[in-house]
Amino acid sequence: MTFSLVLAALLCFTTWMSTVHATIGPESSCCLQWSTTRIKAEKIQNYTIQSEGICPITVIVFRTKSGKRICSNPNINWTKSTMKKVDKKKEEQALQLRRQKEEGPTSSITPAVSATSKEAPPQRRRKNGKKCQGKKTRRGRKGQRKRA
Repeated sequence: MTFSLVLAALLCFTTWMSTVHATIGPESSCCLQWSTTRIKAEKIQNYTIQSEGICPITVIVFRTKSGKRICSNPNINWTKSTMKKVDKKKEEQALQLRRQKEEGPTSSITPAVSATSKEAPPQRRRKNGKKCQGKKTRRGRKGQRKRA
């Protein structure tokens, strides 16, 4: 009697799980294949490791600064070196944040100084000492002033 109850409960549980899996579907963030795309490590924000279990293959999922996902083979050299670079960059950022917290709220803003001169620019003069006029432009009929 208890065996049949356990068997019935197990059957109900597996039916329920298959129904949930069919309606919701497998996890949508799974990578189903490896990508051959390689980008610069500076463009990668972080990465996660997708292991086999719910998802069919093991991959390294790189997330770029623009929000794209790149599914990479964990066994190739490019993936390994990029993971090291991203880890190093995160370590440096964490160290920099720690230093800023230790220093306290100091301001590194310097006051702006105006580099413009208040004096008028010197007038250009000809060889005979007369002032030069500015460049004359050809405006056509519309730009000409009417003479009264």
